[in-house]
Formats: sequence, C-alpha cells, structure tokens
Amino acid sequence: MNLILVTLLAVLTLLPNVGRTQNSESLNIASDQAESMAKLDILMGRAQKRLSYVMTNLAELTDSNDSNNSFDNFKDNLDDLQSIRSDIKDRAEKVRDLQGKRIAAWTREVSGMLDKDMRKLTNDQIDKAKVDFDVLDKQLREVGGDANDLTALLLDLKKYFSSSFTPDSIKTCAPMIEKARASGQEMVKSVDVLRDNLSKQKKEVKGTSSS
Repeated sequence: MNLILVTLLAVLTLLPNVGRTQNSESLNIASDQAESMAKLDILMGRAQKRLSYVMTNLAELTDSNDSNNSFDNFKDNLDDLQSIRSDIKDRAEKVRDLQGKRIAAWTREVSGMLDKDMRKLTNDQIDKAKVDFDVLDKQLREVGGDANDLTALLLDLKKYFSSSFTPDSIKTCAPMIEKARASGQEMVKSVDVLRDNLSKQKKEVKGTSSS
C-alpha cells in the first residue's frame, strides 16, 4: 500500500496542473489592469516633470537675459508634454477597457453561487469595485479636461511668441504667462491627488491593499 501511495504522489508531482487551482479570468484581467495602472502612473509622473520644466521656461522668459534659449526650451518641453499626454490618453482608455472586462468576468464567475449570503457578499464587493473605479475615472476626466485647457493656453503662447518675440511682446504677454504658470502649478497638485488614488486603486485591483 505504501508503495502504491508513493507511486501516486510521484505521478502527481510530474503533472503540475493536476489538482492545482488556476487563476480565474477576472484575476488574470485584474493583474493586467494593475500593470496598466502602474504604467499610467509612470506616464503621469513624466508629464508632471515635463510640465515643471515648461513652467520654469516661462519664468525664464521674463527673468532671463537669454530669452531666446528659454523659448526654444519651452517649445521642446511643450512638444514632449503633448506626446506624453497622448500616451496618457491611450493608457487611460486601456485601463477603462480592462475595468469593464474584469467586472464582466467577475460577474460571470459568481453567477452560479447558490448561497444567497455568499451572492450578496460577492455582489457587494463588485459594486464597491465599480464605485471606487468610477471615482478614479471621474478624476481622470476632470484632470484631463483641465489639462486640455492648460495645453491650449500654452500652445497659444507658443504661437504668439513664434510670430512676435521681442522684449515688448514678452512684457505685454506677462499676465498670460503668469496665468499659465499658476494653472500649471495647480495642475501638478491635481495630478498628485490623482496619482495617490491611482496607486490605491492599483493595490485594490491587484489584491494587495492593506485596508
């Protein structure tokens, strides 16, 4: 009997998929979504840094003796910021798409539960996941809208100085430069709040949240 048991255990060892629980579809999607959220956070950090450079360039336009160089740097950093923002939009859509797929898969997987208390407990979890993500998504859209407004102003400044770049034109446009700088500073703060929530959501989706 012992020989039979040892032989059976040896066979099971050679079959890694036998008797072992595999990740469900929803958990696999959750892993992809958490990874996508991490990439979105990295992109937002890059955008914050590039925006800070743009704000510095604007300050140097009015304070520096080397305004031409400051304006060239402003244009380069603004171009990079626009490119990063395009990547952010694509990544945010990816996160939204994975959220829909994760919730759909999760709902399918628990649809066969027979115990009503278990059904309620799980449905409450799904509802919470939906609400939490909706809060994050609202933040994403609001910050995105503010970023559109700020980018439009920065592009207008770029066009203005491209056609009229003199000490007088810089002085005349000083109030708009200050407006852009103030908006940029507020944008950096808003993105900080958004990134904090994104980090929290990433942990919850991945199942590593301590709360």
